[in-house]
Amino acid sequence: KEIQRETAYPDGKVEKVLKNGCHLIFFPNGTWKKVDSDGKTVTITFFNGDVKQVMPDQTVIYYYADAKTTHTTYSDGLEVLHFSNGQIEKHYPDGKKEITFPDQTIKNLFTDGQEESIFPDGTIVRIQR
Repeated sequence: KEIQRETAYPDGKVEKVLKNGCHLIFFPNGTWKKVDSDGKTVTITFFNGDVKQVMPDQTVIYYYADAKTTHTTYSDGLEVLHFSNGQIEKHYPDGKKEITFPDQTIKNLFTDGQEESIFPDGTIVRIQR
């Protein structure tokens, strides 16, 4: 991509503005940041391989490289974690949690202490507090 302007700062940071309107900022520690031409989509790639994306709707997607886990936080407060083993956890703003295990068992944890497990064969187990 063609560079329109490049600026080096005293702290070692380098900013490149591309002709398409993207801004790339490179930090001395190896972290770099990309601000898309819309000014609303930001991607930060950290020196350790982690990647954080902020989308125009304020959804934040964070990828933990070492754990191979993606943590998405939506603007309504819902958080979804995707683990490398296939487990998915949904953390709702009201405190409820839903965990889908790799074997497709679903466990619901409610704020009042109740639990519900739904097994792949259709068996449902409810635990009252």
